[in-house]
Amino acid sequence: MRPFRLLTVLHYLAFLFTLGLGVVTILAGTGVLAIGTVSAAFSDTGWTILLILVGVGVLLVALHFLLVLAEDRLNEVLYSSAGEYGRVEVSPVAVREFISGILRRDIGINRFRVFLRRQENGVAIRVRTVLTPDQRVTDVGERIQRELTRHVADRTGVEVREVTDFVRSIRARETEAATPEDFGGEHDA
Repeated sequence: MRPFRLLTVLHYLAFLFTLGLGVVTILAGTGVLAIGTVSAAFSDTGWTILLILVGVGVLLVALHFLLVLAEDRLNEVLYSSAGEYGRVEVSPVAVREFISGILRRDIGINRFRVFLRRQENGVAIRVRTVLTPDQRVTDVGERIQRELTRHVADRTGVEVREVTDFVRSIRARETEAATPEDFGGEHDA
């Protein structure tokens, strides 16, 4: 048996609410249910509450679709190959997380964003970094290109066609204020 989940219950409640609202709206719009009958059931306060509930219901439906879109983006496939027993698929999120580990662990960069773009038979990687004054831009950039090209293709099977390093800023460690956009990554796949 499936475990109890609050989100599942909310989905059912939202379904029933939107279904009922849709049925009443269609019946009132076609004249089967007289507007006077519907309005007699509500006082001024009742109408206000109904409008608030309709607004909340529409916002919940919009949120649901937003979550569905986000899930589709997370489940998107960047690379796929046929294995002996089925397909092997790699998502952009997995590749981005792998790249983040290389940048932090092997290269020593803690502030960056990673962007992926599909190219023919592979991927183009763009890394936006924040370096410290003691790091040489060209050395770090070449190391990023070398390490990502070698490790990403070796570990994920995704061929790296291009690696671009964009140094957004050079800041001293003690004066830098972390902003949320400097961590993690995004992709354009």
